[in-house]
Amino acid sequence: MDADFAEARPIIEYPCPWEYKAIGWDENSMREAIAEIMADCEHEVSFSRTSSSGRYCSLLLVVTVESEDHRNEIFKALHEHRDICKVL
Repeated sequence: MDADFAEARPIIEYPCPWEYKAIGWDENSMREAIAEIMADCEHEVSFSRTSSSGRYCSLLLVVTVESEDHRNEIFKALHEHRDICKVL
């Protein structure tokens, strides 16, 4: 890893709230996917927007992450779910 890049990374103090934007085709399916992934973890989901073509919609997920590993695990689970096509 480039030393300048490592120094440029933000310092994140855990635990902290984290936002993920999930993009997919069907709002209800995405809400179910998020509920399944988050299981017993307290979280908030809200509608974000619909694409101009109406083909995609996005949801905002806010959850408290306990560590970088926890943050990355949630991202990976969202990214790999069949009802979510993109995660930001």
